[in-house]
Amino acid sequence: MDENQIESYNRNGYIVIEDMFTLEEVNVYKNEVSYFESKKKLPNVICEDNKIRSVFAPHMHSQIYANLYKDFRLLNIVQNLVKENLYLYQYKLNLKEPFLGKWWEWHQDYPYWHFDDGVSTPDMISAMIYLDDAKSYQGPLMVIPGSQKEGIAKFKDKGNLDKNDILNSLSSNLKFTVDDTIVKTYADQNGIQVLELRAGSVVFFHPNLFHASTGNLSPYERDTVIITYNSINNLPVSENSRPDYICSKDNSVLTEIEKIVL
Repeated sequence: MDENQIESYNRNGYIVIEDMFTLEEVNVYKNEVSYFESKKKLPNVICEDNKIRSVFAPHMHSQIYANLYKDFRLLNIVQNLVKENLYLYQYKLNLKEPFLGKWWEWHQDYPYWHFDDGVSTPDMISAMIYLDDAKSYQGPLMVIPGSQKEGIAKFKDKGNLDKNDILNSLSSNLKFTVDDTIVKTYADQNGIQVLELRAGSVVFFHPNLFHASTGNLSPYERDTVIITYNSINNLPVSENSRPDYICSKDNSVLTEIEKIVL
């Protein structure tokens, strides 16, 4: 990390580090995804149309994924950007099946963590690791630079969707999505970046950044890992916080920065 990268993150709400992981490493993580195909009845495995959409807390079941979030390359960057002692807050695999992989509407992550889990400030960061090459037709991540400066944006009216349901954030019908007018205003001002990246690349992004992705109608998979780190001074305080696989109760400080040998 250098000062230009840090300044770019603060200005745009995200930075991209291409080819952070080698293809050999990516293949190890990619192959481990198949482990969860026989675990669809687990509460942390979220399915739609009998296809896995997300796997929360994969590190609870897989040593390979237990090693990944401690990787020295990730920790070096997130600690430079957040400038706080960190712990693992949330961890998930987002899988987009060929032909069927669904979309994610325009949203921010922080409202879920603030309202559902009681996290006071957005002193957090997420790292999205691409496990596949992602072209425009596979539904890659889209972001609006600078939109994190809005803070928690006005929500889109979702009708009768229950915003008090603390588990109602796991399907394609998200409860906290950004109002269409606000999305358009920021898109008109700052543009939309479609992050077509190679497998092994990583996007580090702010929890208030507007982001979305379209469905995957291509014949190719589009799998990603998303690891969210939180400041140890920013622990959830809600008495009704979500299950441990969504909002980790283990706030052990991540200080061991070492190369993981696969």
